[in-house]
Amino acid sequence: MWRTRSFAGNVSCVFTGSVSVSILRCSTTALSWDYVIYQLKGNLLRIRFDAVRPSGVRLKAIHNVRTNRAKGAYMIVESHALWGEEPTEEYPATFTYMGAEPLPGKPNGRRPAVIICGGGAFTHIAPHEQDPVAFAFLDHGYQAFVLNYVTSGTGDVSFPHPQADLAKMVATVRANADEWHVDPKRVCVVGFSAGGMICASLATQWKTGPFAALAGARPDDIRPDAVVLGYPLLDFAYVRDMQTRDPRIDLRVPKTGGKTGRDLLNDYLSMVTGGEATEEHLADICPTTHVSRQMPPTFVWGVSDDKTAPIAQVYPFAQRMAEEGVACEMHVFDQGGHGLSLGNANTAVDNEDKQVAVRPWIRLAFRFLERHL
Repeated sequence: MWRTRSFAGNVSCVFTGSVSVSILRCSTTALSWDYVIYQLKGNLLRIRFDAVRPSGVRLKAIHNVRTNRAKGAYMIVESHALWGEEPTEEYPATFTYMGAEPLPGKPNGRRPAVIICGGGAFTHIAPHEQDPVAFAFLDHGYQAFVLNYVTSGTGDVSFPHPQADLAKMVATVRANADEWHVDPKRVCVVGFSAGGMICASLATQWKTGPFAALAGARPDDIRPDAVVLGYPLLDFAYVRDMQTRDPRIDLRVPKTGGKTGRDLLNDYLSMVTGGEATEEHLADICPTTHVSRQMPPTFVWGVSDDKTAPIAQVYPFAQRMAEEGVACEMHVFDQGGHGLSLGNANTAVDNEDKQVAVRPWIRLAFRFLERHL
């Protein structure tokens, strides 16, 4: 299933689930549709529906609408499967492209691209770390791509599958640079929490890791030109050691078949690491282990009171980058907790009074990217 949406001027388009549509000239029958495609050429908006009525009858229609097109660039939103025409059990990843057509006076204009990887502990992807961040970058002149990489809820989340999704995404953006009006030499990746680990893994191992082969691309095609990491989870061994300090870790957890907290932690680590969580294996998949001077410029930020992805596990990563001569910048804010995203009214779910402290990060990141991208 895929959907595209384009709009300009006073045209607005919304599509979710089941809707009542009179434009198909079937009264106002409730329809559940496979896809709706919006295309704008000049001031002509063409809308194509492929829908199903409650009776099971399939309807197809094309409708043309004249619009009052604004003089500025119009926006395009598209959703695609990453690895083929449709997502599959083996390759479930999808992505959403949010971009702007070139301005009328700059028909050949190209924008930098940003690929966004939200967090979610590899079990899901947090929505507040996706679209709100994409719109912030779009407003700053980027073409934005929100990656729905594989999670435990959609497929095999073990290393290196999420990283392969990101590698494929970077290569896909470059391969379609003309269509999406992207400068292929200015492709940035942004990751939060677990998504930060995915981005950091690609940044450190784009050349030496297995990701290029898995993505069917050359290493240079998957290398990000810059990286932004927000409160990244980088070192599973450190997080494990911190959590196992609590003596309650050995208490049995209700409704788990008699497992203790330690058992559940080990099960989780085995799931996301793709093997037994030995010291050697955890070190091998830790991005800090693979920092080299071949890394792209990297901006990192975190919070000193973050208990989920402690800032202490980020310091060695920053130190290794400095030692290798990687262009890097790091900011540590004094409060906010975890899962902050932009820390504004659109993303702050709770403790909004503390999240105010982290709001400057995106302005600082934009300045860093202006210097290095």
